[in-house]
Amino acid sequence: MKSLCIVVPVYNDWTSFGVLLEKLNAVAKTLPVSLLVLGIDDGSTEPQPEWAEEGGGKGKWEALAGVQIVQLAANVGHQRAIAIGLCVAVEDHDRDAVLVMDGDGEDPPEAIATLLEPAATAKDFCIVAQRRKRTENATFQVSYLVYKAVFRTVTGKKISFGNFSLTSRSYVRRLVMIPDLWNNLAAAILRSRLPVTRVPVDRGHRYAGKSKMNFVSLIVHGMSGISVYAETIYVRLLLLTIGLVALTVLSIPILLVLRIYFPLHATPGWATTVSFGLIIIFLQVFLTTLSSILMILNNRVQRLVMPFTDYKPYVALKRMLT
Repeated sequence: MKSLCIVVPVYNDWTSFGVLLEKLNAVAKTLPVSLLVLGIDDGSTEPQPEWAEEGGGKGKWEALAGVQIVQLAANVGHQRAIAIGLCVAVEDHDRDAVLVMDGDGEDPPEAIATLLEPAATAKDFCIVAQRRKRTENATFQVSYLVYKAVFRTVTGKKISFGNFSLTSRSYVRRLVMIPDLWNNLAAAILRSRLPVTRVPVDRGHRYAGKSKMNFVSLIVHGMSGISVYAETIYVRLLLLTIGLVALTVLSIPILLVLRIYFPLHATPGWATTVSFGLIIIFLQVFLTTLSSILMILNNRVQRLVMPFTDYKPYVALKRMLT
């Protein structure tokens, strides 16, 4: 591998992105590959610095092969900005691999060398950074652990990585054809069934400002990842509902036998009412789950969003800084 394209989503955090470019410039001098940086401007509303204008970075990052800003027409969200960046990377730039990283410093540029090591002898690869040490507050870390537990419970899959990943060009071309990429990169990688190599990487510290990931956005991000496995989740819910309904139905004959043939051991008066109430509730859940599954299956004949063919209307402008 001789060349690498780095996709970095940016939303208003130009200060951190500027620091990241400086660090990437320093790291590029020590790496055996050339680095081209794509900054995906996700509909930023704050004024951009002068160096972010066309040609504004000339002579500023001499070790980088180039820096390009892809300005989106509207704010589409972090994950969709990454999806668009991957599409631009494989269509506009002939690079051997694509690396995705956040621009706030939590994905340390120094770790790129660690991700490159397993790719040295591989033709095709998908290498992800498995978080070894995190720097967020306790509330965020606990919430993230809950998210991973819920994800594994409802999908049967273990997710232990985020956006920081290195993927060969041929595998990226597969990813951009998967509609799930529009929702969540990590979940799409799992769903794509690509062979994944996990490399332990410590999470870095933010360069400036505060994270825009609050509790609500964390829930939305988690639900986006889980939604990739909607079919699996609904089938599991259906099986669980069938089991609960069967258990409730079996309890009715037992109650009748106790009340008719063993009056001295009669059940409480509310037992029958509760039993029939449970049957009604479980039947409602069963029908709702079944209807949802049928709707999902029906969506298979509908046209889904294909990132590689549908991303272009979101791109408003491309400008080279160097």
